[in-house]
Amino acid sequence: MSYYSGKLLIFLSTVILARLLSQEDFGVAGYALVVISSLDILSDLGVGPALIYHQKDERATHTAFWLGVGISFVLFAGVFLGAPLIGSFFNDPRATPVTRALAFTFPIVSIGHIHDILLRREMMFGKKFIPDTVKSFGKGLITVILALLGYGSWSLIYGQLAGEVLAVIALWIVMPWRPQFVFVGDIAKKLLKYGFNIVSINALAILLNNAIYFLIGRFMGAAALGLFTIAFRIPDILIGQFYSLVSKAIFPFYAKIQDNIDGLRRGYLESSRYITLIVLPIGVGIALVAHPLVEIVFGADWMGAAPVMQAVAFFMIMGSLTYNAGDVYKARGRPDILTKLSLVEAVFLIPILYFTLTSSDSIVVVSWVNMVVALVFSAVSVVIACRILEVEYLEILKVASPAIISSVLMSVAVLAVMSQIDDSLALVELISGVAVGGLTYVGSLWIFQRALVLQSINILRSAVAGKNARPADN
Repeated sequence: MSYYSGKLLIFLSTVILARLLSQEDFGVAGYALVVISSLDILSDLGVGPALIYHQKDERATHTAFWLGVGISFVLFAGVFLGAPLIGSFFNDPRATPVTRALAFTFPIVSIGHIHDILLRREMMFGKKFIPDTVKSFGKGLITVILALLGYGSWSLIYGQLAGEVLAVIALWIVMPWRPQFVFVGDIAKKLLKYGFNIVSINALAILLNNAIYFLIGRFMGAAALGLFTIAFRIPDILIGQFYSLVSKAIFPFYAKIQDNIDGLRRGYLESSRYITLIVLPIGVGIALVAHPLVEIVFGADWMGAAPVMQAVAFFMIMGSLTYNAGDVYKARGRPDILTKLSLVEAVFLIPILYFTLTSSDSIVVVSWVNMVVALVFSAVSVVIACRILEVEYLEILKVASPAIISSVLMSVAVLAVMSQIDDSLALVELISGVAVGGLTYVGSLWIFQRALVLQSINILRSAVAGKNARPADN
């Protein structure tokens, strides 16, 4: 809830910005954002997750802090000096100054990164409410103000930097830990050894996720990149950020029971059950109401984002499956599996996207191709996780079946209702689609999976009350 309160603020600011800025503005800022986000994983060389895996060691914590700060300044210098190459790659000189400005993100974030890791390692997610909310509110407010003042694409850049500064200040307030001048070489090697695999995994994952941004920006320009960026916003906030957040909570738990194979098996199946219960209907629902959703939320000028958003929604569903399986690999000390899978996927994905984009010149076609590739490799990732945990494949289908069946029934009901409404009545379409879809999905679960619904309510009520809920044996 604390996380999504911040994301809601960002979403509201995006809605406002979509009516103040052009597709070109979003695209120019997107050049820098995609570059910085692609390099962000290198900012601490994976020592953050290593701290979680190796549990408590005060010397390791101080060592990790100084490693992160040092690496971040090296990255800043590299990006600042290499920014002209970014402009050349995108065939747009406007990419150079915005990339240089956003490079300041690295040293800023490094000052509060370990504080954030410590909050997650101790599973103190409640305390993250303040930095998360301060960052989102500050970023959104400053960006909107600057956009109103006519700063165009720069409003997005300055707002991003301001949000990071505010987050660091808040992290130092809520987390009392302070770095000391301690740096132990042997501990650094230990952290970097584990972190290397994490960096490899995340670097490849980011490359896979951002490859489509790079290719669209390179071959179709700023306007197309801006359109694709907007198409990603709603699915990413509702689905992508959700399973990313769940992963941050699940991995520390998996790490604590890493030697308990039965516990990991049970945790994987239960988490898969609840992730699909939430992610699947949201993804399918977004795809069903994408056209009226884009028109109402972002305006008629952004209607080209609707068919792209449909593909992105299903792409995010595939991502939720991969994330949960990946946490199992890392908890079992086998992050190398993710590295190998990501490498193979990159070998296939990038040439396929390049061929599709250059031959079709359509971001819609490219988006659907991206989704199909994600589907194939998500299935492979789940199969491997099942083998590691000695889980029957039918067990995965069994835990996902309630969400699948109810989502199918929901789709039939929504399509039937929306087919009777005139396309010009976008607001009526949207409200009707969401209402019918939600009622059908929940009603279907209540009729066919009443025990699961009651169990979910019990878990949620216990979590809100601060108690531990005991999942049903089945």
